[in-house]
Amino acid sequence: MDFTESPEQALLREAVAKLANDFGHAYYADRAKSGGRSTELWQAVADQGYLGVSVPEAYGGGGGGISDLAIVCEELAAAGCPLLLLVVSPAICASIIARFGTEEQKERWLPLLADGRMLMAFAITEPDAGSNSHNISTVATRDGELWKLRGTKYYISGADEAQTVLVVARTGVDEDSGRGQLSLFVVPSDAPGLEKTIIPVEIVAPEKQYTLHFDDVEVPAENLIGTEGE
Repeated sequence: MDFTESPEQALLREAVAKLANDFGHAYYADRAKSGGRSTELWQAVADQGYLGVSVPEAYGGGGGGISDLAIVCEELAAAGCPLLLLVVSPAICASIIARFGTEEQKERWLPLLADGRMLMAFAITEPDAGSNSHNISTVATRDGELWKLRGTKYYISGADEAQTVLVVARTGVDEDSGRGQLSLFVVPSDAPGLEKTIIPVEIVAPEKQYTLHFDDVEVPAENLIGTEGE
């Protein structure tokens, strides 16, 4: 595989580096130590189109790949002001929706993720499972046109900043292997029954970590991403 960057990627790296250095580590440290957020930096990255650089052009993005988004992440980090949630909202969530979402879901969420109007957290880790998906115990049960989610997620980054959360939940069991069949749901972060509790951590960073508890949180059936159980 050829990892040589294209001329366009070299220009992207140069432009992001300039933007990042306009903020720098002093900005990042101030936000982290004061308990604030990197809102201004996040919005500046969004305004220049770097937040959505890997989102398809048809949905307001730059049409690049994950390598382009990696360049954005690298240059921000090199300037001392990394944005952890770039790895979460555009890299994980937008990429999943772009690949597996319905046309309606893509039109509904991708433009918002690309231009910074929405931030989406990702919830997979659990107290008794870590990131081992085979041990996930959070359950989603179908109830007519709704799914009801019940369970606990752990160390969910940026849950206080996100308007939505992409949640991994068990929706069945494979009869042959006995392993859980997992599905993905977009859940509004202010949904009734969803409780957020901050987790104290030693690292000093603007992004906070949370425990999320789902107590029969109702999610519309159209918020299921991809095929149930896959």
